[in-house]
Amino acid sequence: MADEDAADDGRPTAEVRALLAALTGAYERGWQPADLLHLTRRAAESPPTLAAAVLLHEARQSGAADRAPTEWSDQLRAVAEQYPEQARLADRIPVPDTAGAHLAGALTAGRSGFVGFQLSELAAEWNRLPDWMIVLPPPSQWPAEGAAPSAQWPAEGAGSDAVATGTAGTPDPRTLGRIRGLLAKAERTEFAEEAEAFTAKAQELMTRYSITTALLRSRAHTGGAVVHSRRFHLENPYLKQKAHLLTAIGDANRVRTVLFGDLDIVTAVGTPIDLEQVDLLFTSLLVQSAHSLQSAAEAGRSGSRTTGFRKAFLAGFASRIGQRLRDADARATEAAAAEESIPLSDLLPVLATTSAAVDAEFTRLFPSTRTARSRPVDARGWHAGQAAADNAPLPQGGRALRPKQGKSRP
Repeated sequence: MADEDAADDGRPTAEVRALLAALTGAYERGWQPADLLHLTRRAAESPPTLAAAVLLHEARQSGAADRAPTEWSDQLRAVAEQYPEQARLADRIPVPDTAGAHLAGALTAGRSGFVGFQLSELAAEWNRLPDWMIVLPPPSQWPAEGAAPSAQWPAEGAGSDAVATGTAGTPDPRTLGRIRGLLAKAERTEFAEEAEAFTAKAQELMTRYSITTALLRSRAHTGGAVVHSRRFHLENPYLKQKAHLLTAIGDANRVRTVLFGDLDIVTAVGTPIDLEQVDLLFTSLLVQSAHSLQSAAEAGRSGSRTTGFRKAFLAGFASRIGQRLRDADARATEAAAAEESIPLSDLLPVLATTSAAVDAEFTRLFPSTRTARSRPVDARGWHAGQAAADNAPLPQGGRALRPKQGKSRP
C-alpha cells in the first residue's frame, strides 16, 4: 500500500488533515453536522458540496452509524439524501483513511474537483466557530464502536429533575413514520378536505401517543420528564417570520424556543415527543403557508407581490395558527380527561409537571433571553395571512396536552 503520509503526488493531504481537525474541533465545541452544513451554505464562501463530503467521510471513518445519538445520525442521513454524489464519494473511500490521503485524492479528482485553498477556507470557517452549548454529546463522548447509541443523551450539566437519562419518552419510530406519511399526503393533495383528513389523523396519532406517555410515566413513578434540545435551521427568505411561526407552534405544544439571529438558528426545548410534533407541524405548515402566499399572488391580491405584504402575511399566518392550536388544545385536554376517565383536576398536574421540567431546562440553558418586539406590518398582508391560517388543515380536536406558555420568543 502507498504511504498515506506522502503528499508529493499533488493531493492536498495536509489541507485535508487540517480540515478534518477543524471538523473534529467544531464537534467538540458543541456544533453538529446540520449546524455546520447550514452555516456553510449561509456564508456562501465555501462550497456546501465540499462540506457535505467531509461530514459524510468523517462519519464513516468514526463509525457514527453505530455510535452516534439517533438525532446526530438523522442529521447525517439528511445530508446524504441532499447530497447523494458526496455520499457515494464517502462510501468509496476505504476505512480507515488515517492520514486523509484517500479523501484528498477523491476531493481533487475530476474537472469539478476542489483545490487546496477551498479546503483551507472551509477549515478556517470551522476553526473560527466559538464554543456553543452542547445539546448532543460530541464524538469523544460516544460509546465504543458497536455499542448501541442512545436516542439522545442529556445535555452536559443538566439537573436530574430536568432531564432523565436513557431513552424513555423517545417517540416511537413506527408512529412517527405513519404521521410523516399522512402529512406528506396532506401536502401533496389538491383537495382541502382530503388534506384536512390526513392532517387530522396525523394529529390524532401524535396526541394519543403523547397522552399515553405522560400518563404511563406518572403511574409508573419513573421520575421527571425527559427534556431535550433541538436546533432548527431557518432558510431565506423571511427568516424572522418563519421563526415566529415556529414559536407559535412551540407555544401550543409546551416547547420553548429562542432565536439566534446572527446564525438563523432556533433552539427549541421540550420533550422528545413534543419536539417531534413541533418539527412535523412546522415543516407541514411552512409548505401550506407558501402555497397560500403563492395563491394570493396568483389571484392578483393588491400588494401581494411586495416584500412588506409577504412578511405581514406570514406574521398573520403564524399568529392565527398559534391561536387555533391553543384553542384546540384547551378543548382536547377536556376530551382526553373524559376518554381516560380521569378528572380534569387530576390530569392537569401531570401535564404541569412536564411543563415545569421544560421551563427549568430552558432557564438553565438560556438564563438571560429577551422577548422580541413586534413591528408595524402591512395590514392587507396580515389579514390575508390570518385568513389563510383559518383555512389551513388542522384537526378539530387539536392537542390533548395543555402547554404552559413560554415567555421567550424569537
